Amino acid sequence: MANFRKGDLIQSNMIEPAPDMNKPTGSRRLWLFLLVYPLHILEEIRGVGVAHGINLSLKQFFILSGGACLLLAISILLAQKFRFPQLLEIILGTVVVLNALSHIINCIIIRGYDAGVITGTLIFIPLGVTSLIRLRNSMRWPRYFRAVALGIVVQGIIILLAL
Repeated sequence: MANFRKGDLIQSNMIEPAPDMNKPTGSRRLWLFLLVYPLHILEEIRGVGVAHGINLSLKQFFILSGGACLLLAISILLAQKFRFPQLLEIILGTVVVLNALSHIINCIIIRGYDAGVITGTLIFIPLGVTSLIRLRNSMRWPRYFRAVALGIVVQGIIILLAL
């Protein structure tokens, strides 16, 4: 047996902690929402103005969008720190799917292009649906549905802000 002192053994175990033991699974996936949101904002710039349905000036749009990015980043950090990333991912998944569907529905209503429909369809729907499907068995159904309900409320608030 090697000549180890008790302190050496403890110190050698403390050198390299196990990776990601402090973060619940999937918490890195939340950052995808923050990465794709600016792409959606860039597409939606074309729809700013009353004529296009977003009743905001360009300055107001950028202030609200920048605030949303900041709020999203803070939410992700808090979800990781307080260990609720799966709940937040379900909320965000619901928001992006509903946002994309609202763009698709608006395209049908106006019979033309609605700013946000491309990123909504190609990025938001796959990201949101995979999040919702991937996490559907990760928690009890009442909590899952509460997270979906919160996502619906958040999307409702977003729509009201744009009116």
